[in-house]
Amino acid sequence: MQEKLGFLRRAWSMLAPPPHVTTSDRLGRIDRWHGLSSRRHSKGPAAYDADWSLSGGQATDRAFAIRLHRFLRDNVPILKSVIWTWTRLAVSPHHFEIAEPVDEATRKRALTVLDALDRRIFPERIVRCGGFDALLIQIFNTLFTDGVVAGELTLLPSRQGLDRFGFIDTTTLECEADKTGRWQLYQSDAARRIPLDSDAVFYWPLDADAGRPVGKSLLAAVAFVARVEQELVRDMRMSMRNAGYSRLHVRVRPPAQSPAESTTDYTTRANAYFDSTARALRDLEVDDNPITWDDVEISAVGPGGQVGATHNWYLNHRAMVEDVIAGCHLAPFMLGYSYGTTQTWAKFKYEMVGRQISTLQRAASRFCEWIAGIELALAGIDVTVRHVFDNRLDFDRRERFEADRIQTDVVLRQLEAGLLTIEQARQQLEMTPAS
Repeated sequence: MQEKLGFLRRAWSMLAPPPHVTTSDRLGRIDRWHGLSSRRHSKGPAAYDADWSLSGGQATDRAFAIRLHRFLRDNVPILKSVIWTWTRLAVSPHHFEIAEPVDEATRKRALTVLDALDRRIFPERIVRCGGFDALLIQIFNTLFTDGVVAGELTLLPSRQGLDRFGFIDTTTLECEADKTGRWQLYQSDAARRIPLDSDAVFYWPLDADAGRPVGKSLLAAVAFVARVEQELVRDMRMSMRNAGYSRLHVRVRPPAQSPAESTTDYTTRANAYFDSTARALRDLEVDDNPITWDDVEISAVGPGGQVGATHNWYLNHRAMVEDVIAGCHLAPFMLGYSYGTTQTWAKFKYEMVGRQISTLQRAASRFCEWIAGIELALAGIDVTVRHVFDNRLDFDRRERFEADRIQTDVVLRQLEAGLLTIEQARQQLEMTPAS
């Protein structure tokens, strides 16, 4: 009996009940507001967000800012590429591991339960390719765009396992400090204000300040520069199109006025001559040649220094692109822009991005472990589960193998010289001592 109670305490401690709650209260919380249930208490994202435009709203309004960032992500090519790249970099191959010690039968049963959860955890049933892969892609996409992601877990009707993870519309979220100074999460709409203090709610702000747990969008720092970049592209299109086609400049010298001709008659005759010459030139086909008196001069007109003007446009646009990419913590080559960087420099910048990705993946792994731990507890499996991302790449495999060979050679030489014990050598090579 004591072992069963101990297991229940460990299982339901994942739901983080207050210290004063008893074991029976922990189990009872599932049927009440503060715990898991088969029905969602929060509202999901609204479909009309996709049709939002820049027609109204205040820049200081948080919901307006989120919709603005979604609009920029969907309509500005470079920002769409930024969010796509960050999201796919973050969602590298991943898997669950069952921590030792555990018997093989329990390990297989736990992995079977997690495999079944993977087939139903994604909130949209019509997406046949869902699972944790699709869930993490949507989480990171929302996190980078909105600056925050939130959702709620629900139970199966049988209450024997988790059903799905439903996303919460981030434009409706509010944070407010209570009388004790602790921040509380709410969801507001026109009808009511819902406190999201349930243990089934997941909330993850990006780059939140210590004094205010509200996230910041990855695009918050580049919205103005992205607008300048798009205006530059528009102006470049108009200017380069105008500069791309030479035009004919036709100069017609007016005829001489006869001594006996009145001013009115002369003006009429000169205008008629001008109009007839203009009509003759307008009716020319592509392969026709104009034939006129020597009082008509035809020349080609086009802007001078087209190569220099094009180069200046390229440099201006490159500066704007680099400013946008720098504000999004990426390198130009990662979005397909090649400015002649060396391979070594590119690898260094990719390594830097990889270190940033690992910090985000650690939080995502905690999220996946939170879901998997609850599912295994509901299935009655008392194990510890770990979620692991695999960020190993093949492009630098030869360099990594060479580095490992050199490190192994150095450790072996130190071992032979008596500077290290066998256990110390194994530790330096990150090997597990033989049992």
